[in-house]
Amino acid sequence: MNTKQKIFYTTVLFVFSISGCTDRHINENKAIARSFIEDWSTHKVDKLISLFSEDCLYEEVATGRKFASKEGIADYANSTISGVPDTDFEIVSVIGSDSMAMVEWVWEGRNTFGWPSLNIPATNKYFEARGISVMEIENNLIKRNSDY
Repeated sequence: MNTKQKIFYTTVLFVFSISGCTDRHINENKAIARSFIEDWSTHKVDKLISLFSEDCLYEEVATGRKFASKEGIADYANSTISGVPDTDFEIVSVIGSDSMAMVEWVWEGRNTFGWPSLNIPATNKYFEARGISVMEIENNLIKRNSDY
């Protein structure tokens, strides 16, 4: 882990530690974060969107795309999975608080279809991409998710 990562994780842990967390909420929110990644990895879009509240927001920060409904998230997930049909995610770490969770992951697969709407052609090449999903959780549902 490099210095920037250590500073980032230390900051996140500090913020979570001063937010009055309870073990029960921490564990529930960490479980939601794990389910989120497992549902992506197993292509279970219906289960994935069931983790979100009705007034949700999903943001893909790198592209600036935002989805403000379960239907929009389902379309996004299905499109992403169709572009990389062997999509698989590995969970690296999970951190939780009373109202948030963060999961670090590695996404891997082969871009066999591409994403015409983003002008990304199919390459048929294997890739790995590291990322972090930061979730605001309310009433055991994801209210907002930001993928970095």
